[in-house]
Amino acid sequence: MSGTNKETQAIYFGVAAIAAAGLLYFAYSQSTEPSTETKILLSGDDDIVSKRSQETSKTSNIKTPAESATGESNMDDKALHAAIEELDKKGKAYFKNKQFLQAAKAFTEALDLIETQADRSNTTQTSSLNRQIITLFNNRSAMYEKGSVPELALEDCSKILEVYDMTHTKARTRKLRLLESSNMFYPALVEVCALQLLFMQKHRDTLRMGLPPSTQPPVPQSKLEELITKILPGQMDSYAKIAEEKKKEMLPSDYTLLQLLKSYTGYNSWMAQAAKDGSVQQLVKELESLPQSEEATAIADRASKLMKIGRRHVYDGKYSNARETLLAAYMLVEGKIEVQNVMSSDDYARLLEWTGMVMHWTYELEGASKCYQECSDLEPLNSEIVVKQAGVAMDGGNQDEALKLFEKALSIDSEAADALLHRANLRMLQANLVEAEKDLERCLEIRPNHVLAHLRLAAVLTSKNDPAGAKRHLKKAETIDPKSSEVQSYRGELLFTQNEFAEAKEQFEKAMKLEPKNPTPYVNAALAELNTPPQPGMQMEMAQEACRLLEKAIEADPQFQAAYVQLGQLKLGMATDLDSARAVIKLYDQGLTYCRTKDEMKDLCSMKLLTQAQVDAATMLKMETFSMQ
Repeated sequence: MSGTNKETQAIYFGVAAIAAAGLLYFAYSQSTEPSTETKILLSGDDDIVSKRSQETSKTSNIKTPAESATGESNMDDKALHAAIEELDKKGKAYFKNKQFLQAAKAFTEALDLIETQADRSNTTQTSSLNRQIITLFNNRSAMYEKGSVPELALEDCSKILEVYDMTHTKARTRKLRLLESSNMFYPALVEVCALQLLFMQKHRDTLRMGLPPSTQPPVPQSKLEELITKILPGQMDSYAKIAEEKKKEMLPSDYTLLQLLKSYTGYNSWMAQAAKDGSVQQLVKELESLPQSEEATAIADRASKLMKIGRRHVYDGKYSNARETLLAAYMLVEGKIEVQNVMSSDDYARLLEWTGMVMHWTYELEGASKCYQECSDLEPLNSEIVVKQAGVAMDGGNQDEALKLFEKALSIDSEAADALLHRANLRMLQANLVEAEKDLERCLEIRPNHVLAHLRLAAVLTSKNDPAGAKRHLKKAETIDPKSSEVQSYRGELLFTQNEFAEAKEQFEKAMKLEPKNPTPYVNAALAELNTPPQPGMQMEMAQEACRLLEKAIEADPQFQAAYVQLGQLKLGMATDLDSARAVIKLYDQGLTYCRTKDEMKDLCSMKLLTQAQVDAATMLKMETFSMQ
C-alpha cells in the first residue's frame, strides 16, 4: 500500500509465487568435444583420458530406439547384461577407493559396450538398456564432478536431460550445481526454475487443493534468491547506463511534483508571487523588450526575468517548461560574479533555489546540492534551503548526511516544520517509528493544520497498530482539506489493514474521482479487489478488474513502479500459455525504461529476471504453460 504499510497481504498465483524478472538469457551451448583447458587438466591421468576424445564421440552418440538403426548383436541379452553389470561393479569399486577418473573409465567402457552390442530392434531389451544408459551417464557424471572435471560432468548431465529423460532430478540438480560452481548463474537459475516446475507439475493436484506436498521441493526457495542476488548487480548496471541518459530529461509525473512542492512551507508564497508576476505571455514580452547587450546589468535583468517565467510555468503546472527556462537562466549567470552581484532584490538566491529544485527533479543530485549550498551561503538563516539539501542527500542514499542537515535546519529554526516533516519521512524509511511519531507530533504543534503531517502520522499509527489514533488524524486532515485525494487513499489503507476490503475499495474509488492522476488509489483498489473473498466462479472477473485498475495506475503515472510489480505478478499468474508470460517480460521492460535509479529498478529487474528464467525453463521442458490450472 502507498502509505508505508509494507505488510499488506501479498498476491500470488501459481508459479507467480516465485515471479519474476529476467534479463538477457545467454544460452549455455554444450560441446561434444572437451575444451583445450579440459584436455590439459586431464593429460596427466595415465590412459584414462588419452582416449577420451574417442570415448566421448562414442558415448555421446548412443542413440534412443527412435534415433538408432538396427544393428547386429554379438552378445545375447544375458551375456550383455552380465558384462555391463561387471563393469558397473568395477566402476563402483574404483569409486569406493576414491579413484574417480578410473571409475569414470569403467562406466565409459560399459556405455561403449552397449553402443556396440545392443540389439536396437529388440524393444524389450532397448527399454531395459535405456535405463542402464541413464544410470551409467549419471554415475559417470558424478565421477567427473568428484574428479574435478566439471565440463565433462556437465556434458553427461545434459545428455541425460536432452536425450533420455528431461525429468531426471539427480542429473538436473547436479547440472545446477556445476553451473553455479562455474559462475554460470543465469543458466543455473533456469535449472532451479525447471526443478520447481517439475515438482509443481508432479504435485499439481495437491497444490490445486491448497494442501502442502508430501515431500519437500528438490531446491529451496532460498536458492532462487541467492542466484538472483548474484546475477542482479550486473544486470542492473546495464539498465543503469540507459537510465543515466534518460533521467536527464525524464521528470516525475505532474502529480508527484505537485505533491513534492506542496510539502514545503514556502509553496503558497511562491505561487502567490508567481501569480503577481503575471502570465507567461506577459513575462515573455517583457523579456523580449530587454536590452540584448552583454553588459552585466543586461544579463542580470534577462536572468531575473527568465527566473520569473520559470516560476510562472511551475504555477501553471508546466514543469518541463519550467525546468528548461530555469536552467537557461542559470546558464546566463553561472560563474559570473559581476552578473550575480547586480541581480535585483533576492533574484539570484531564488534562481539558485529553483535551479536546485529542477535539477533534483531529474536526479542531477550533484548540481542540485551545489545550487542549494550556494543559496545557503547567501541566506544562512534560511532553514528551508537546508531541508532541500537534506532531500538531495536522501535521494543519493546518504541518510547520515541527511540527518545532519535536518539537525542544522532545526538549529537555525527550532520551529522549522519542513525539517520535522521530511525527517519523519526518513525515520519511516528507517523503520524508526518512535522518532518519526515524535517529529510529526512536534510538526503539528507548530502547524496544527498541516494536512500532510496528519496523514503521515496516521500511517505511523497504523503501523503501530493504533487504528483509533490513525482515524483521529485522518478525520482532522479531511476537515482541513475535504477534497484531498490523499486523505481518502489513506483512509482506504487503514480499512485495508483491518481486512475491510469492500469499504477500503470505496475510499480508493473516491480518491480516484478527486484526483484521476494519483496512481496510488488505483493500485490499492486492485489489491483490495484481489483480497476480497470471491463469490464462486468470480475469481477470473476479479483478477481482470484488478488488471484494469493497475493499467489505469500506469496510465496515470508511467513511472509508478508498484503498479508494474503488481500487474506483472497478476498477469503471470493468469497466463495460460508462454506467449502470455513473455508479454509480462515486456511489461517489466516497459517499467524499467522509466526507472531513474538502481533502487527504483531493483524489484522490477529481479522480477523480470525470474520470469525470463521461468519461461526459459518451461520452454526447455517443452511445457506450453507453467500454470497449475
